[in-house]
Amino acid sequence: MLQYRFAEEKDLTACVDLLTDSFFDYPYFSNFIEEDEKRREFVHSIQTIAVEIYYGKQRMLLAEEDGEILAVAAIQSPMDKGVEFKDYVSKKALQTFMIGGIFKTLAWISMTEKAEKVIHSQKCPFWYLSSLAVKNNRRGEGIGAQFLEEGVIPYVSSEGGGQFTLITNTENNARFYEKAGFSLMSYEEIHTPKTQMGNWSFSMDVQNEKTVVA
Repeated sequence: MLQYRFAEEKDLTACVDLLTDSFFDYPYFSNFIEEDEKRREFVHSIQTIAVEIYYGKQRMLLAEEDGEILAVAAIQSPMDKGVEFKDYVSKKALQTFMIGGIFKTLAWISMTEKAEKVIHSQKCPFWYLSSLAVKNNRRGEGIGAQFLEEGVIPYVSSEGGGQFTLITNTENNARFYEKAGFSLMSYEEIHTPKTQMGNWSFSMDVQNEKTVVA
């Protein structure tokens, strides 16, 4: 049985590793860095920054089974700023530029801003699902859908609800979120150094219900 809770400091390394493995072959990264070893280092560096930020804001949710972390969700509330450009260029994040190369890293940051443009152009307050990842060897078991339904969405609801948004970059993921009840806001193709990449923006109107995640 899956159990849901907020990440603790002891979980951070496991969260970074799970996210790195999950997003290693994701178009968001594979279209920028082809070399496996360098890409893994780059993804790990990016995820380390993101995990520290979302953990610091108590917006990192976990799904676990028998003490093993099986899924991670990083959530941005209407009051949060999320991961900004300054977070990637801070002194602590300079290793990201060293690993990915200055020009590729700047291009990646620029692409991220373009991909999230539809989401951040909204005038009303919104929640944003920055990441949702399931452990590679447990994919295909319905864990992601269950985590969304029983953990992530109820958390947003317990915090007042509202518009819950996200972006994704593969057709499989787009179908997953549509099946989960999200509505398509927009679709566009974004130019990357390697090829064009699909970019789907989704939203869901989450009702305000006082059900608290354990």
